[in-house]
Amino acid sequence: MPMRVTQCLILALSLALGAGLSGPTSETAVAGRGTVVALSDIHFNPFDDPSLVPALIRADYRGWKAIFGGSRVRGYGGHQGDTDFKLLVSALEHARRAAPRPDFIVITGDFLAHNFGTTFAAISGDRDPAALAAFIEKTIALVTLLVAERFPETPIYPALGNNDSDCGDYQLRPGGQFLAATAQTWKGLFKGAANMAAFLRTFPVRGSYTVLNPRNAKHRLLVLNTVFFARQYRNACGDRGADPARDEMDWCEAQLRAAAADGEKVWLVYHVPPGVDVYATLHGKSGDPVLYMEAERNWRFLELLGRYSSTVVGALAGHTHMDSFGLVGQGAGRRASSFVLMTPAISPLFGNNPGFRVLTYDRRSAVVSDYATHYLNLGAARPRWAPEYRFSRAYGLPVVDALSLQVIYQLLPIDYRGYRTKYSAYYNVGNRASPAFPEAAWPAYWSGIGNLTAEEFTRWATRDQDRRQQ
Repeated sequence: MPMRVTQCLILALSLALGAGLSGPTSETAVAGRGTVVALSDIHFNPFDDPSLVPALIRADYRGWKAIFGGSRVRGYGGHQGDTDFKLLVSALEHARRAAPRPDFIVITGDFLAHNFGTTFAAISGDRDPAALAAFIEKTIALVTLLVAERFPETPIYPALGNNDSDCGDYQLRPGGQFLAATAQTWKGLFKGAANMAAFLRTFPVRGSYTVLNPRNAKHRLLVLNTVFFARQYRNACGDRGADPARDEMDWCEAQLRAAAADGEKVWLVYHVPPGVDVYATLHGKSGDPVLYMEAERNWRFLELLGRYSSTVVGALAGHTHMDSFGLVGQGAGRRASSFVLMTPAISPLFGNNPGFRVLTYDRRSAVVSDYATHYLNLGAARPRWAPEYRFSRAYGLPVVDALSLQVIYQLLPIDYRGYRTKYSAYYNVGNRASPAFPEAAWPAYWSGIGNLTAEEFTRWATRDQDRRQQ
């Protein structure tokens, strides 16, 4: 970015700091502000103790808690597996302590463990698709019950992840039995007749829906099924001639158009984010950028976000398992038009510590004023959930918006006020035993924050290579 623009960003940062706007000091201290708990990538693994699986198959999901209570497996499983029962319960208990009365909860997808179908078949010996579907229904019902028991009066708005399917990874069938069954499991989470009805109208079709914040009728949550946009998606169990990605994109555009016409502010909630999968790009053979979304869908989604930037406040996503963010419309000296916050995963499978976020927001404007990331340090002698960091204190910025995040992005390379050091430590949720990324890979991970198309990322890589050769 040109030096003049960088200087302007530093000036904006300095003005914000000079104004003494450090954000709220607690989740409930400021009138007119509310809290939201953001969970993601639970990846609950009911197979952690294989000896329990026959009993789980026979039992109703309401009896599963007692069955898991009898397991002889101890601990949280480390970074070698997905979320076991003890880890899930501990995360939800800490979330209740951290935010006992949130305005609502969002869950940005992936309720089921990785390789769920093959693991079920290997342990149970049953390859009947109906048996797998029944076990999946009970697994999602148990996770839903565990969250709802700890927040009985709180609306909960879940999104689907790529593992959430009875057909296979990235293979959700539009209008299928999985969506119908999950709709019945989740319909009681909405705590309001209008939002429940809105959910039931559209979720069974493609797994997406829209609801209004019960605290503000002009604050809309648009919960998308961006799994359809993923480059790996295949409609393997449905109509091969259907195009659920196009249908979902058209529906999203119609919802944003209506929200803009009504003067609403929108939070997007989804699983698969737009942008470059930097890890896959660096480990690929071709060297070409690998996108989370199929290229045309990625472009159209970003175009929609840019067009409705005055309506979309921001987005909450998951999928990466890491604590990071992306900037929409940033580049070539432009001011970012929107952002997406990647919520850290409960599952520690990819080397991250388990984590989640508690966000503070202004109920009137829907602007996110702050957030705190909470984590379980699995490397500690006695792992305990605790706050890891608060955005306002770590970065000294007054709100979590596109400008603030762009300030951080532009100042990361020079480690201004320790920004890069902090971001690198927070990225894998404080797992100091395993560096988040090698030093040589840092520039690519940094670029991935602000270059969300293959073309932008390639232009950056070309310029970076030219600089290195000079």
